[in-house]
Amino acid sequence: MTLLRKTIQELAPLIQSKWLSPVELVQECLERIEETEPAVNAYITVLGEQALRAAAQAEREIMHGQYRGVLHGIPYSAKDLYCTKGIRTTAGSQILSAHVPDYNAAVIDRLNQAGAILVGKNNLHEFAYGTTSENTYFGPCRNPWNTGMIPGGSSGGSAVSVSVSSSLFSLGTDTGGSIRIPAALCGVTGIKPTYGRVSKRGVIPLSWSLDHAGPLAKSVWDTAAVLAGIAGYDPGDPTSANLHVPDYTHFLEAEGQAALKGMTIGICPDYYSDILHPEIDQAFRQVVRWFEDNGARVREIAYPSRETFGVRSIVLMAEAYTYHASYLETCAEQYGSSVRRRLEKGQYIPASAYIDAQRLRQQDQREWAAIYREIDLFISPTTVVPAFPIGESTIAVGGEAVDPRIQATLTIITSLANFNGYPAISLPCGLTAGRLPVGFQIQGRPFDEGRVFQAAYLYEQAHPHRSAVPPESA
Repeated sequence: MTLLRKTIQELAPLIQSKWLSPVELVQECLERIEETEPAVNAYITVLGEQALRAAAQAEREIMHGQYRGVLHGIPYSAKDLYCTKGIRTTAGSQILSAHVPDYNAAVIDRLNQAGAILVGKNNLHEFAYGTTSENTYFGPCRNPWNTGMIPGGSSGGSAVSVSVSSSLFSLGTDTGGSIRIPAALCGVTGIKPTYGRVSKRGVIPLSWSLDHAGPLAKSVWDTAAVLAGIAGYDPGDPTSANLHVPDYTHFLEAEGQAALKGMTIGICPDYYSDILHPEIDQAFRQVVRWFEDNGARVREIAYPSRETFGVRSIVLMAEAYTYHASYLETCAEQYGSSVRRRLEKGQYIPASAYIDAQRLRQQDQREWAAIYREIDLFISPTTVVPAFPIGESTIAVGGEAVDPRIQATLTIITSLANFNGYPAISLPCGLTAGRLPVGFQIQGRPFDEGRVFQAAYLYEQAHPHRSAVPPESA
């Protein structure tokens, strides 16, 4: 798996120069899937023959001088919420276990145009409604750093596939942290872009006004390259923003790097300090110290408050129930029990409560707009706890035993960026004593992903945590 240990940034020039065949790369990727499945259970569907045909087509194009860009010939996976023409799209549920769309999600079409090669569809928390990826029907997805632990969710299989190098990047979705949480717990990088930056057309929804589509990859550069390839206006998505999309990798070139000196970084320890796991607390303090040591001004802010978290839950529950109402009437018994209970609770949200929640959301966005007149970026831990055992009924949070599924413990910090719609990236910042990954996130102004990538890249280059791999991948 020598090739698969490399990044897109390293492999793309080899493909372009014809030194490396896409067929060779995809074949190695498929072999890696065989090696790691079902131990980590990251895939629901593997596309062996189809991927090899696409790789052969990419090789012919490149040999004839028709190189399309850095994603040409690169194997990737996609969370099984993304509709794929002629390939089943299950949403991780028995309800859609035989669902075969006759169209692609817009992002899948963009990647086809870029010449990327889909090798499989990833396991996830059923209908993306959970953060552990403990899937009832397809089986739990497992953290490769310790297969007895959760990988985070709901894009668990996406993060795991990147972590074990059975894909070079993956597509996830993020409603309350579902890209960034598994990225943090599996030791990879993932970005939730600005709301409207990436089309959601053809992606099975959880919550229309909170859902985001975005990539997970091994490095900041790779994540930037993929986002540049999938972002852009889509007239078929009413939430899509008609704004120019830059090549985000240009922000990471030497002459384009933003100096941290003079930049103001916001933190809000009052929001999370009393519930942080001690090792995450220690790792994040080191992150803050690094920003300070490299010239950034770190400023404590008084906002947000945890009341915002509760309001976001009202929006999510109401919108999720609306989508699932017909399924709950006709085939409720086919849901996993915990997902079904969460969905059914949404029917009891009064319309007035939903409307009030959306009004408070507008107020929240005004608060953040005012904050960003005083700061350039906002940083925080990604999660308050590291990965915990699959099936564990309670975990310790802030000295109390809580059920992390009912209380949505893992989304306490990440959901802030879903509610305000701002871009946020999670990247590794170390390991616990038990060698479980820890991540932190950087949030920026709307449609300012370039600056988010710059700060993340500068940190990553000074702390090459991506060289650490799970023991199963060594």
